[in-house]
Amino acid sequence: MKILTPRKIGCCFGVNRAVKLTEEALSRGVPAYINGELVHNDTITRKLSERGLTEIKSIDEVKDGTLIIRAHGISPAERAKVDAKRIEIVDATCPIVRQAQVAAKKIEEEGYQVVIVGDKSHAEIKGILGHLKNEALVVSSPREIDPSKLRNKVGLIFQTTHSIELCREVVAEVMKVSHEIKIVNTICADIRKRQEDAVKLAQKTGLMIVVGSHHSSNTIKLKKLCQKYNDNTIQIERAKDLDPKRFKGIKSVGIIGGASTPDILIEEVKKRLKSISKK
Repeated sequence: MKILTPRKIGCCFGVNRAVKLTEEALSRGVPAYINGELVHNDTITRKLSERGLTEIKSIDEVKDGTLIIRAHGISPAERAKVDAKRIEIVDATCPIVRQAQVAAKKIEEEGYQVVIVGDKSHAEIKGILGHLKNEALVVSSPREIDPSKLRNKVGLIFQTTHSIELCREVVAEVMKVSHEIKIVNTICADIRKRQEDAVKLAQKTGLMIVVGSHHSSNTIKLKKLCQKYNDNTIQIERAKDLDPKRFKGIKSVGIIGGASTPDILIEEVKKRLKSISKK
């Protein structure tokens, strides 16, 4: 059984940076807290927890020590609340996410209605919305667009990990209604390349494996994208999730990982597949 993977795989720059900053903070031996997960990967979350990182439900719980700001970022209002505590802050916000926050604020100041293509409930979107004075329109697909809510002058940005194909479809729908449109491409270059690699692998393999957390937005989108080109697509979190029966008669397998999927998990999957192939 042939096993194919992209040349570049594993965690993206933003995730690696966030993990490094958090590990450095934990090495100082001071109590460290985080409001939510640093990134959406159970393996990373568990390892950081074992090293002493405490997950909290509200920043109001932090009285001392260090507060880690997750990779998805926070709103200015939340940041002001944190700054008022006079505790140590480690800002692990992904630089690409920060660029999206700045872009949203700028197009609003230029008089455009801000339309964000992304998942309303995602932490990154909530952080971006917090940078705006007015209410923005958030849609995850063209089906969610209500023409009556679109103004003549629209500024579009995208969740940094959103599906490129869906973003294009949303832009096409907005063009049917609005006459002046400004587009700021805030999709992460790593995510774009990952999605391109996923399509290539899905088209030439008998089975496609997407490795990553089931609550990781970009991993879920990778799975849906692969399914579009290969019906025989599965998503797993770890190598132990593989069912040997699924590979009967399969001659080639493609593996792609989410932006927060560590290299070690990919290697474990490859090792497991080689074992299955020999039986």
